[in-house]
Amino acid sequence: MKKILLLLSFTIVGACSSNSEVSLPTENLNEVLACGDAKGLISKYGAKSVILDTSIVTGDDTLRGAIIFPGTAKQANVFFHEGKISDVSVHGESSVWKTASGLYLGLSLQEVEKINAKNFTISGFGWAHGGSVVSWEGGKLAGDSTLTHLVSFRNKRQNISIEEFKKVSGEAEFDVRHALIQQMNPALEQITILKPYIPTKEEGKGIAKKIESSQIPVR
Repeated sequence: MKKILLLLSFTIVGACSSNSEVSLPTENLNEVLACGDAKGLISKYGAKSVILDTSIVTGDDTLRGAIIFPGTAKQANVFFHEGKISDVSVHGESSVWKTASGLYLGLSLQEVEKINAKNFTISGFGWAHGGSVVSWEGGKLAGDSTLTHLVSFRNKRQNISIEEFKKVSGEAEFDVRHALIQQMNPALEQITILKPYIPTKEEGKGIAKKIESSQIPVR
């Protein structure tokens, strides 16, 4: 009996130790973007792991795209432009995916600063597009004509008072060096990597209308 109890205690301790360890993401999100198109996705990840031409809710938008590994920690959303993969995104508290640049869900704002090697600008919190990066200010994450990053941080109050949160909220832009934002140090909750393209005039109008409809009215 003593041996059984001792064995059980080791098993419980081992299980607790295992659960306390946080494993870093190992899958490369850039490889999804590199698949090129829907056929490339199926070739790399298998037909059973890919749902094509489906509705995807992202923020306050509903878009058409593909989902790979739906309902798992490997889920990622894939979007297309003229038949080619234009961008890939993950959102939530955690994921097995990371970018080649080192971004992953749950990474803190201060760690993202280090990766960007420069301060950057984000939108105020507490609204539809709160906590989103507005400009990387020429840092490493700005990318180039072949790849760039769009990210959003946790859009909720933490580590500061309600009154302090109001000071960094709403339709405004803030340097992440702002003392209250540094104190919040929010985590990444959405990451998108994309191949930049210049929208047509009509596409530009559509984007402008969506942004305008989601903005906080000035009183």
